[in-house]
Amino acid sequence: MRRLLSLISLLAVAATSSSARVAVVFRLASPPLPVQAGQHFELCAANVGTVDVDLTLQFINVRTGRVVTTRNVTLPPPGSVGRTPDPCLETTSDAVSLVPGAPADEPLLVALVVIKRGLFSRASAATASVQVTAADSDGTRRMVASIPLHLATLINGRNTPIERVQ
Repeated sequence: MRRLLSLISLLAVAATSSSARVAVVFRLASPPLPVQAGQHFELCAANVGTVDVDLTLQFINVRTGRVVTTRNVTLPPPGSVGRTPDPCLETTSDAVSLVPGAPADEPLLVALVVIKRGLFSRASAATASVQVTAADSDGTRRMVASIPLHLATLINGRNTPIERVQ
C-alpha cells in the first residue's frame, strides 16, 4: 500500500511539473507574402474561445529565416470585463528588407501565430489575419490585401497536435 501511495504521489508531481514546462502548440500561418517597397504589414489575432489564450505573433523573413518582429500577448475571451491588450503586430517592408547578407531576391514574409497552452489546460481558440497596405501617390494608405491565417500544425487523426515544445 505504501508503495502504491508513493507511486501515485510521484505521478501527480510529474504531471504537475510537466504541465508547467510542456505546452501544446498550434500554429496559424499565412502563405509567403511578396514584399514590395512602401508596404506596411499588420498581423491581428482574436480570441474566439471561452478561456484566455496565450499567443506569440511573429513576422518571419522566408528567405533568411530571421524573425523580423515578435510579440507575446494574452487575450481574454470575448465579452470579458476589463482592458483587452492590443492584439496586433506591425512591420514594414524596410524592416524585412534591411537584413545584412540577405539574398538580393524579392523578400518574402510569412505571418505566424503560435497558440500556446499547458498540456492539461482547457482548450483555447484563436483566429488571425494579415492586412497589407501601401501608400498612394498622395500619401494615403490603401488596403492591398487581407490574408487569413490557416492551421499549420501537424495533427493526428484525433485532431491533437503531434509536436510539443519545452
